[in-house]
Amino acid sequence: MRTVFLICALLLGFTLGCLFPISRSGEDVGGGEYDNGLIAYQAYRDGDWDWEIFVVNADGSNQTQLTDNTSDDMFPAWSPDGRRIAFDSKRDGDREIFVMDADGGNQTQLTFDDDWDAGPAWSPDGGRIAFTSDRDGDREIFVMDADGSNQIQLTDNESLDRWPAWSPDGSRIAFVSDRDGDWEIYEMDADGRNQRRRTYGSGKENQFADETPAWNPDGKCIAYHAKDDNGDCEIYVLKGGHQRELTHNIIKDIEPKWSPDGLHIIFTSYPNGITWGSEIFLMEADGSMLIQLTTNYSNSCDPAWSPDGRRIAFSSGRTGSRSEIFVMDADGGNQTQLTTEGGLNPAWCPVE
Repeated sequence: MRTVFLICALLLGFTLGCLFPISRSGEDVGGGEYDNGLIAYQAYRDGDWDWEIFVVNADGSNQTQLTDNTSDDMFPAWSPDGRRIAFDSKRDGDREIFVMDADGGNQTQLTFDDDWDAGPAWSPDGGRIAFTSDRDGDREIFVMDADGSNQIQLTDNESLDRWPAWSPDGSRIAFVSDRDGDWEIYEMDADGRNQRRRTYGSGKENQFADETPAWNPDGKCIAYHAKDDNGDCEIYVLKGGHQRELTHNIIKDIEPKWSPDGLHIIFTSYPNGITWGSEIFLMEADGSMLIQLTTNYSNSCDPAWSPDGRRIAFSSGRTGSRSEIFVMDADGGNQTQLTTEGGLNPAWCPVE
């Protein structure tokens, strides 16, 4: 019996090790340096309370400020090849989209409107950028070439359209719209044709907000969170015409993000019915094996997968009055603080 137990334990350990390889500081995993990688984030450090964009190595070294002006630069988004970063900026008086090299060079303004342009989303091939704009009086989805040329309006109605998300093959764009009265997930071809509604209140009569669409890596499913009029949010997955609820929390679970292999989903949650102190959770793609990764009740949020799926970057306020950037293994182990002067919205470079 003891021999059987030992064999089972070894098999279990081997299985978990394959799913989530654990590394100690300085060890190599999968033939590469585990601490390699670059993370972009936003922080204010110059005393003027203006957001700027920084990068840091995934081991906490070489923290570098990329932008420096008297306005806000926010929400960095890496190009698929890791060579450029698109971001929102208010440096010309209103919110516009800029792009720069990964080292902060060649900062270039792409949109030039007196209104709000924000939320850049790179196409998978890096050739185009989708974004949200209210230049025609309400918020619509636009697309442009990566150099800012050929700006085309994809949606056109009297409601609000936002949150564009490219399918992995670049042929479709999911987005959020309230054109039918409630916030729902819609889908269209990358040129704006064939717009169609994909969610319908997630099957609940009091549902009024389906948001944050995220495609899985094979493009067959969309994860999102759905909010009802009580303010509760749950994580859902849309596949074909079927909407499946994955979480069941009395407050809210928000902003699902797929692992690079499509087998897991991380999200931010407010556990135990509290309205503060968010934590990060992990589950399998079908909603099973739910695991709480952070346990500090200090607003841990903004999780972002590493390109190989072995680690997760996130922000947390556990050290004081402001959030800092942390990384952890995909099973929640080895939680390590990277920054000491503030940080939010980490974005892991897609190329190591």
